[in-house]
Amino acid sequence: MTDNLSNQTNSSWVSVKTRFNLKALGKPIYPRATEMPPWQHVQTHSHTWGQLAYTSDGVLGVHTPAGKFVIPPDQALWIPPNLPHETFCRYGGHFRSVYIDEKYVKVLGNEAKLLHVNELLKAMILEVCNWPPNYQPDDKKLRFTQVFIDQLECAQTSSFFMPTAQDDRLLPIISELHANPGCNKTLEQWGELVGASTRTLNRLFHKSFAMNFSQWKQKLRGLRAVEMIEAGYTQQTIAEQLGFESSSAFNTAFKKVFNCTPGQYLKR
Repeated sequence: MTDNLSNQTNSSWVSVKTRFNLKALGKPIYPRATEMPPWQHVQTHSHTWGQLAYTSDGVLGVHTPAGKFVIPPDQALWIPPNLPHETFCRYGGHFRSVYIDEKYVKVLGNEAKLLHVNELLKAMILEVCNWPPNYQPDDKKLRFTQVFIDQLECAQTSSFFMPTAQDDRLLPIISELHANPGCNKTLEQWGELVGASTRTLNRLFHKSFAMNFSQWKQKLRGLRAVEMIEAGYTQQTIAEQLGFESSSAFNTAFKKVFNCTPGQYLKR
């Protein structure tokens, strides 16, 4: 794939409403398998049950009031009941959701969190999503459900998350870099545009994100790189479109964020 990132950035998201309108699950867990086309945006919604959002291929972005989550195929997002969220699928993919009765919130928590998906948990998610929606929760299904919840409870959490900015002076910077992560304006140049010193901006980045501007931008580019890797872009193309001087520089930056090279990530 060689299309220019600026063309992607200017593409129009196709905004749709959620098409799942049950008023109650009626079961401890409920399966839902969906396919999302490229550039689909599901508008903000919430529901009275929890949701485990998983991608069998592709990368899904989920935005909540707390910030933005990026979900690659080795992770899943726990979304607690009544949390407003919207989803973005830049490159398309196949997704598997398991809706979870609110009675499990005490176990899984009342805040959204990304979970690492090992081979066992992956197999269980795919198994549930093979169940028909009208399945009968007999003893075997209930025992399976309890083991499934146990696996979610002990799953490790992930850091594929970017918190929401807490200061208006950061919003123009963050908005531009989310839209165009290849932008190479320096913090000094941003300071001139938003009317703040570099020292002030770095202090605000630390306050909002517990990292400085350079680290924040590196993480943002890393998360976008994961999307592009999963979509089949070459490392050279990713490096060029994300503003790196070379594929070697991209590899180094990626390893700082994820503790592995892009090639190792893809194999994993």
